[in-house]
Amino acid sequence: MDPKEKRLRLMRFWLFGSVVIVFAAVTAYLYMFTLNIVSSLTLGLPIWGIVAVVAVLIFFGYRAWLRRQP
Repeated sequence: MDPKEKRLRLMRFWLFGSVVIVFAAVTAYLYMFTLNIVSSLTLGLPIWGIVAVVAVLIFFGYRAWLRRQP
């Protein structure tokens, strides 16, 4: 396997893991105060939604950067 492909797969793994960790942490933190899972998900949506969008942008930016290099 190409070393660039390995780096891209590793970046995808860590970005996905980061999004999952932020989702779980934010939802658990909000659940402690609201004691309602639906409310926790609703309040956390902007936070983990922004993290997910940023992770996707980082992934595509990194992929474009890797493909630009010789």
